[in-house]
Amino acid sequence: MSEYYYFAASLPMLRMDRAVPMSYKAFMSQAAEHLSPRDYKDLQLAVFSPSEEKASLPIVRDWQSFTTRLQRAVNKARAERLGFSGWECGSDKEMDAKAHEIVDMNPLEGERAMLSLCFDFLSSRETGSPFSSSQLMIYALKLQILERSNAFDREKGRAEFDKLYSDIEGKIKR
Repeated sequence: MSEYYYFAASLPMLRMDRAVPMSYKAFMSQAAEHLSPRDYKDLQLAVFSPSEEKASLPIVRDWQSFTTRLQRAVNKARAERLGFSGWECGSDKEMDAKAHEIVDMNPLEGERAMLSLCFDFLSSRETGSPFSSSQLMIYALKLQILERSNAFDREKGRAEFDKLYSDIEGKIKR
């Protein structure tokens, strides 16, 4: 693993309770300039959305495993809430408990809680070498989480819900 002292030191600090200090796109543009081609290619695998491509780097594998377990636990909790039985997804009691808490929240709070869990998971994986390419992958993932979290707008969401609800009502009345 390479060390990127200048690039890593120049990045703004990320916190879940703060606005996004830079866009993911801007970060990746800077990363393309500073990282080796191999490390940049690896960095492109560090994505927030589910990926079918299996990563070779431990931090990305851990991330993919964590997000898969979290999503399965949330799906199981939703299925149980709807009365479906026989849903098997593993035996992670702590993850199951968190998933039940998430499902009991309103959708916006639940999504934010999931994002916060993901952010905390990544924070727990930060190593003693803040300048490594693995740390830059964690940074990229955290940046994507913050962008998603900051994209939520209650008024826009309510307006979209009202529009969809009106459309459905109109179709039912016909």
